[in-house]
Amino acid sequence: MRPAARTAPRWCCAWAPALERFWKARSREPEGFGLLVPMLRRPDARADPALFAAALVTAAAVADRIDLATARQLAEQAVELARQLGDDRLLIRALAALCGTYFFAGQLEEGRPFGQESVERARRLGDDVLLAEALGRYQLTVIDWASSRPLFAEAFACTERSGDHFTNSRLHSNAAAKAVGTGDTPAVRAHLQAAAQAAQQVGYEDAILPVMLGMELRAKGDPDGARSALKAALRTGRRNGDTWSMAIATLYLACLAGDAGDWARAAALHGAAQAFQDRAGHPWQEYQARDRRDSLDQARAHLGDEQLERAYAHGMALSLDNAFDLALPKPELA
Repeated sequence: MRPAARTAPRWCCAWAPALERFWKARSREPEGFGLLVPMLRRPDARADPALFAAALVTAAAVADRIDLATARQLAEQAVELARQLGDDRLLIRALAALCGTYFFAGQLEEGRPFGQESVERARRLGDDVLLAEALGRYQLTVIDWASSRPLFAEAFACTERSGDHFTNSRLHSNAAAKAVGTGDTPAVRAHLQAAAQAAQQVGYEDAILPVMLGMELRAKGDPDGARSALKAALRTGRRNGDTWSMAIATLYLACLAGDAGDWARAAALHGAAQAFQDRAGHPWQEYQARDRRDSLDQARAHLGDEQLERAYAHGMALSLDNAFDLALPKPELA
């Protein structure tokens, strides 16, 4: 093996943690995922266990919106290795990453202990950056909006002390999503605005923000505004390789098509949304599943079982490009 080939995994492991924030803030997680995962699977990547464990955490953190099964596997490996190494900082990040994979899999109860341990260890360490990140993952598994508010308040205080605009934006985004699920419209608007302002400070473009804006505008009775926001989210998700956000954006474009009485298009878009979600390996969150079920029930009532299933199957079978053509007519793709 040539020297360069031998040193590539070590170089990759050494630099991965430093690049994680760049990949996330520039929404280039697929780039990080594509670089790291093949390297981490090579036997020589384990030459330095500490570097290898840190790279595992980074890979898990960039993978959860792309390939949930791989993210879980990487996070579990990282937790095990961090415990063996006795590296508390690394263990905090690994536990937080593992907690996040359980949230995205819809397994909140199972993921909560990992998030709780991450937070407890970060509090003892007194590191505001680590604690904010740990709290951000842990609160995902706390279902009740009232119970999660103190966790958000603690995390926001951490980011204000550390000046971490990126994590602050993600926290406000998560808070907005939590508020959407409970119908707390004023909180949704406030957190979306704060998330956008913090993101602007670091040039962060997250497809989930316009998704939630579209959901909020739909609930407010502004279908044109909602459609515009969701289409923007879909374009951003496509550029960033964020399949999870693309799935949610397509889901609510389907709901809007149903709201407008375009039942066949709604059914096809629901099929395309499910195909995106299947690619990401994520289940629908509770409120998303509810909205999806209500929209499909209405479509079924207007189309009948046979026509609905045919349109839905057509949407599910579309290629990625054709699914975008369905959701965004050609002039809108630019």
